Amino acid sequence: MENKKIIYIIFGASGDLSRRYLLPALKNMQNMNYVDTVIPVSRKDYRNLKDLITNDGEKIFHLAIPPEAVSDVIKIIHNDFGKDNIKIMLEKPFGKDLQSAKSLVAHVDQYFSEHQIYRIDHYLAKQSMQNVIVEKLDKDKIDGIEIIASEKIDIEGRVNFYEQTGALKDFVQSHLLEMAAVVLSQSFETTDRYEALKNLEIICDVNEHKCVKRGQYLGYRDEVNNPKSITETFISINLVSNDKTWHGVPIILSTGKAFSQKLTQIIIKYKDGNKKIFNIEHESDAYERVIRATIEGKHDLFISSGEILETWRILDNLQKAWEKGRSDLIIYKKGSTIEEVINS
Repeated sequence: MENKKIIYIIFGASGDLSRRYLLPALKNMQNMNYVDTVIPVSRKDYRNLKDLITNDGEKIFHLAIPPEAVSDVIKIIHNDFGKDNIKIMLEKPFGKDLQSAKSLVAHVDQYFSEHQIYRIDHYLAKQSMQNVIVEKLDKDKIDGIEIIASEKIDIEGRVNFYEQTGALKDFVQSHLLEMAAVVLSQSFETTDRYEALKNLEIICDVNEHKCVKRGQYLGYRDEVNNPKSITETFISINLVSNDKTWHGVPIILSTGKAFSQKLTQIIIKYKDGNKKIFNIEHESDAYERVIRATIEGKHDLFISSGEILETWRILDNLQKAWEKGRSDLIIYKKGSTIEEVINS
C-alpha cells in the first residue's frame, strides 16, 4: 500500500453506528497502520474544524449522521479544507425518495467529484456475498429469485429513526436492491450493477397490493407512542427485470423486524424444483473492508450516484401511492415467520 498519512474524521462519532462498528474497526485499522489519526467530531466542533484537523495527509471524512444533516456538512468540509486530498464516506439512507436523492447528488457534485465519494452499503463488503458470483448461475434454468432479510430484533428503541425511515428505506432501497443487482449482473462492478438496476421495476398496480405487501408488528404503535402509525416494519416486493436474460423470472425482496429468526438469504429457485441458497452472514470485519477499500480508492464495494437514483426510481410509484394515505398494513405478531405474513 502507498505510504501516505491517513487522517480519519468521523462526524457522528457518539452515535450507535460509530460505537458498535466504526470505532472498533478503526482501532484495528490503526493497529495495522492503515490509519494514522482518528478524530471524532460532534456538532459543537463544526465551527472549529480547522483547529481539530491538521492539513498534512489525506483526509477521510466519514459522515455517520442523519441524511438531512449531510448537505450542510459537505459544504462545511469544502469551505474549510477545499477539495484536494479528501474522500467523503456517506452512510445510508441517501435521501428519502427520488427527488431528494437527485437534490443530494446534485449538491454533493457542486463541491466534490464522484470519485471522491464513497456511499457505503456494508453488505457489498461481506465475504459471503462474494460466493454469489464465484458460483456461476445457469440462468436458463432459473425459475425465481428470492432475497430475504429477516431480523429477530424489533426497533430497539430507535423511535425517531424508524418512524421516519421504515423497512422500505432502511433495507430495501439499499441492501436488498444492491444484492439483487449483484445476483442479476453476476458482478460487483459498479457499472454492471447499475445496468441491472436500470432494468428492474415493479410492474403491477401498487394500489392493488398484489405485488407489494407491507406489515407492522403488533405493539409497534405503543413503542413509538403513535396509535395511527402506518410505518412498515415488514415489506415484500415483487420485481421483474427487462433484461432479456431474466425475462419472466420473478424477483422477490422481503425484509422485516421481530420475526422468528435472524437470517439473510439469497434463494435461487430452479425449474426442476431444486434450490440454491446463499447465506449472507454477519461479518464483524465488514467495516474494516469498507475502510480499507476507501483508503485504496476501490469503488466497487460502494454505490454510485447512478445506482442511488435507479433504486429510488424503482420505488418511486410505490412511495407516491403510500403517500395517499390508504393503509394496507398487515398486523403480525412478534415471532412470526416472513412466509406467514406474506401468505396472510
